Amino acid sequence: MFDGIRKMEKSIVLEIQKLATEKKDDISDLLRKALLLATKLKLDDFRRWVENELNGYRNDPVPEYRKAKATVRLRNPYHGLIPVVFPNQEIADVFCSIEVRDPAGNLVSILEKQSDDKSDPIYPLTPEQEHFLIKQQQGLGLPPIRTVSSSAIATIIDSVRTQILEWSLKLEAKGILGKGMTFSQDEKEMAVASQEINITNFQGVLGNVTNSTLSQNLKINVKAHDYGSLKAFLLSIGLSENDLNDLEKAIRSDPIAKTKNKFGKKVSSWMGRMLAKAANGSWRVSAAAAGNLLAQAIGAYYGL
Repeated sequence: MFDGIRKMEKSIVLEIQKLATEKKDDISDLLRKALLLATKLKLDDFRRWVENELNGYRNDPVPEYRKAKATVRLRNPYHGLIPVVFPNQEIADVFCSIEVRDPAGNLVSILEKQSDDKSDPIYPLTPEQEHFLIKQQQGLGLPPIRTVSSSAIATIIDSVRTQILEWSLKLEAKGILGKGMTFSQDEKEMAVASQEINITNFQGVLGNVTNSTLSQNLKINVKAHDYGSLKAFLLSIGLSENDLNDLEKAIRSDPIAKTKNKFGKKVSSWMGRMLAKAANGSWRVSAAAAGNLLAQAIGAYYGL
């Protein structure tokens, strides 16, 4: 009976530390316990990060450790996989710089599956990206494939474990251990008030959780009067090749914009159509962020 009582009173903080340091333990189990702990201590920002790791990053920007480099190749029936030659570096970055949004548990399953056939995990291209690559082949029609190295996926999982471990160690250092799964009011207040435990101290790795709109986290790398860089950026946030062809025609038809956020009639009309698509969920940028992103990107193209 006494052993049962002692087991019940074991600190969940210490239990999380044990789970985080043993790779054989289930990452989803670790995250669920971290979710329980963050909820009980009312650490809402850390809880949001944990929920994203459990369920996948659906709307929030991904942390830095979930940004990976991919390899894009073509399936040649006679020569196997052959590398893709991109028109320029901006286009290459769109296809090869990816955000891994899958739940952490899914990433573990992907690694286990790939260990059987010794190949790297496939990261699907969008239909627009596939169309672009096939069009660039001048009639060859070879199907493209994009892969991410297994080591890159494993690094993401290790990063999640490390962040939870460091967070739980900070809790222990502050004397926040609890009894079983309960915490005193003093412990809860200390956790919320502590700058060392606050999510802002993890933002270099976890990303900006409290201000997580896409426009605040995307780097808009558009060069003045370089349509290729504008096209590459807009492709990276989910616009289609057809949409970008329409934009190019609109830019050519309109007079050059001289004032920030005051574009020509046709460019403004095009932006209106894109905002409608964002509102309908047709591309992955929210309607709230879409207008600012488009204005900044097109303004940068005009040198404004």
